Amino acid sequence: MQILLIDDNEKLCLLYQNLLSRGGHETRIETKGEHALEAIRTARPDLILLDIMMEPVSGWEVLEQIRSNPDVADIPVIILTGKVLTALEAVKYGLKIEGFVMKPLERTMLLKVIDDISDVLSESMDRYTRAISAGMPPERAAECRDAVKKSNILQFLRENLAKQEELLREEAENNEEILHSLDEMREMIAAEYQKIHKIMEKCP
Repeated sequence: MQILLIDDNEKLCLLYQNLLSRGGHETRIETKGEHALEAIRTARPDLILLDIMMEPVSGWEVLEQIRSNPDVADIPVIILTGKVLTALEAVKYGLKIEGFVMKPLERTMLLKVIDDISDVLSESMDRYTRAISAGMPPERAAECRDAVKKSNILQFLRENLAKQEELLREEAENNEEILHSLDEMREMIAAEYQKIHKIMEKCP
């Protein structure tokens, strides 16, 4: 798999590149968030590993650039970060990514996440192919494909919600803003699951 690693820590990039190369992946590096979009256009990777804590352009800003650009919007993105995804971040960005990995990374963990994402992508394309073969128009078949990917990330978001509730239990009891953000995340996950269920009922 061809991977583009976007992280402003060059030493970590070289370490991860070595790990990925030993796992059989061809990996390119971009250490400047402001050059990320051009690097993605040039490399056209199969997968992007994107660090969030970058300056002056954050990983979230890079993610928005990717998803708003038709030429590269379909490339899967796995987020790398040293902090837990907040409820607000999950609501805003959760459905725009394919995976999430906490730093520091162990070789086996990183490779497993990539393998898992590869399996999900393979399953999603299989759904698309089956839908096309069954006579579905491409836009409907694409909904079947995307439902598989969304189901995977929603499982992660649901697990993240449970972690958030555990970590913030005492603080949340006295903080309406935290409670509201957790409720919003919970409602978003439930609503998206309902959408996926309706779509999958019609998919071959």
